[in-house]
Amino acid sequence: MSNVDEMSDIFKALSDPMRLKVLKLLPKHGEEKELCVCALADELGISQPNVSHHLKILKSVGLVKCAKHEGFSYYAVNMDKIKCLFDDLQNEIEK
Repeated sequence: MSNVDEMSDIFKALSDPMRLKVLKLLPKHGEEKELCVCALADELGISQPNVSHHLKILKSVGLVKCAKHEGFSYYAVNMDKIKCLFDDLQNEIEK
């Protein structure tokens, strides 16, 4: 991550409480289990289109990774991006 604008976009994506709930439910990237939209919708008690909307935003800023298996998309948290975000934020503040 290289600039304040990118960090700002990520924090905007994180400003929605439902997106934070999505991240909390998703496994960390690299763990065996990943979740599909239908499982997230059931767990969150919201519609699949609503979950897809939140995942699209999280994926657009790099916080979520997606893998396709047998016609389904499975999602996991991109922990490398989250760690990078906070490292860059600290560096930016210390400048």
